[in-house]
Amino acid sequence: MKIGVNLYPSVGGSGYLATRLGQHLAARNHIIHFITYQRPFSLMWEQTRGVHVDLVDSFDYPLFKAMGPPHTMALTSKIVKVVRDAKLDLIHSHYAIPHAMSAYMAREITGTPYVVTLHGSDVHTLGLDPAYKPAVKHTVEAANAITSVSNFLKEKAHKELGIEQEIHVIPNFIDIDRFTHLEGIHLSVESGCVALRKENGAEEIHPEEKILLHASNFRKVKRVVELVEIMRVVVDHYPKARLIIAGDGPTRIEVERKIEELDLCNNVHLLGIKSNMQEIMCSADIFLLNSTLEGMPLVLLEAMSCRLPVVTTPAGGIPELVRPGKDGMVTKGFGEEEYAQAVIDLLEDDSLRKKYGLAGRKRVEESFSSEKIVSRYEKLFEDVIAEK
Repeated sequence: MKIGVNLYPSVGGSGYLATRLGQHLAARNHIIHFITYQRPFSLMWEQTRGVHVDLVDSFDYPLFKAMGPPHTMALTSKIVKVVRDAKLDLIHSHYAIPHAMSAYMAREITGTPYVVTLHGSDVHTLGLDPAYKPAVKHTVEAANAITSVSNFLKEKAHKELGIEQEIHVIPNFIDIDRFTHLEGIHLSVESGCVALRKENGAEEIHPEEKILLHASNFRKVKRVVELVEIMRVVVDHYPKARLIIAGDGPTRIEVERKIEELDLCNNVHLLGIKSNMQEIMCSADIFLLNSTLEGMPLVLLEAMSCRLPVVTTPAGGIPELVRPGKDGMVTKGFGEEEYAQAVIDLLEDDSLRKKYGLAGRKRVEESFSSEKIVSRYEKLFEDVIAEK
């Protein structure tokens, strides 16, 4: 198959999944064209045979000075060009806004079918905004096939977005060989920063200083500020605990101010965006995700695959991944006090951390590996093309 992929190329779950899926499909001898405004983040350090990047044209024009150039139209035109030049069989649109609209218009022009994958806020938040909902509903409903990454999103799309067409639930996946446990990785703190050290590195964090890890895009639903507040409670009970935060985003300044306000500069450290998350995860003792809303967070899959025990909330599709008390610790609600106590309880129980780490890895191997999931997309695409 020759498949065009619309995605957000920057750091984020939908773009990362879209890129990895394209790479896996290319490894199965399909031709993939990523049609987007910049080279996907996950391809910055990699070259994959059968993968092409087709950049959408962007230009300044006085007419667009106030509102910016109309990206949806430029994306549509680029899809049409790539469809005709590369003779694409299918368009796969990740995240409905604006990709479903562009794929819909491209199909009107070329007849090429499209599949939409719903990832999260395109359904439960942004997609419900009156400014977007009518267009999102129509262009998702009109797709040749729809998938979502969790049952939670499927139900949201049916009930709140009003989608009547069948939605195929195909969960997120990761490369379990890429995210696996590594021995002998430790962290060291240098002048308030955090650096990776091998086992014989200098200035390592002492083994008794337990490492808690969080990674996200710092959006409000991730509640990173609240996680710092939770850390104040944890440190009061466990002074040698440290929270390492990877990522960046809109609430970063608030996070930095909260760290200073709560006098946690020696216990909370910001890494910024990192590409070596496997090593960072393998240096930690517990992974923390305190979100209020999630579709199917890839970062939890990665942590569990690295045998890193997790403490998380019952947000969105998370309970479909982390079964409470079996694969990790899931709070009953979203209160900071309950979450802090869950972290403290797990810090104090070495055997429970080991149990959750092993159970999490098994869970990912059995249900969320690329080997098991990619073939489901492949079969769906083949069926859609056959019906053309």
